[in-house]
Amino acid sequence: MSEPIFAYIAADSAWNGAPTVLGQSQGVTMPQTPNGSLVLGYFNRSTQNNAGRLMVTSGGSVPLPLNVPALARAISIYLNNWGANNLNVTNVSVNTDTPIMVEAFGPGIPGAQPMPLAAGTPVQLALGQAAQGTTPPSWILLSLTSNSATSETLAVIGGPQDATGNNAYVIGLNADADTGPPPQNPPPPGYYATRTGNTYSLQFNWSAVSIYVANLSSQTAKPVTVLLQSL
Repeated sequence: MSEPIFAYIAADSAWNGAPTVLGQSQGVTMPQTPNGSLVLGYFNRSTQNNAGRLMVTSGGSVPLPLNVPALARAISIYLNNWGANNLNVTNVSVNTDTPIMVEAFGPGIPGAQPMPLAAGTPVQLALGQAAQGTTPPSWILLSLTSNSATSETLAVIGGPQDATGNNAYVIGLNADADTGPPPQNPPPPGYYATRTGNTYSLQFNWSAVSIYVANLSSQTAKPVTVLLQSL
């Protein structure tokens, strides 16, 4: 089967990663990505069984196709470090009735203002919101808690980068299965772990570094409470 024709339609203004619904052949562009992990989330909002597709480019790179499943319960994730280059995301779905919500999160996106995150102070993040702070130079417990049964997706960015330049951990709450972290039961692509329950905790010692938490959940999700505690 031949690939859909790639066509990028520029947005009226620079995209800062905020949740945006793209109709067929519509796109957004982020003029400059952070020089670090960026979490791209995408969700098919069609009420019919229409499989969707996105095309992603950055600089002169070959277009990257991303399949967007129909009638999904949780948002799909693509994690990458685009090295401060630009980012273009376009809906190239075959069916015209396939709106796709896209969003991108990471510290340092121009025009995006995360809420403050301080140890000992719980913060509630609604869909599309992020918080950022500095970890104390000690062992830390980061708790993510949902007060509902809806599927929730959270991204945590901070600490040392791996060999690919990424340091993001994407967590799913109220998921269909308990998966991850590696090497345990493999989680969905882009995820670090998922839990059928409504809470997840990360324990780490990254010394005094920046930590960033974002809520990438689907449209039906409720706010999630984020609590950073020094141990």
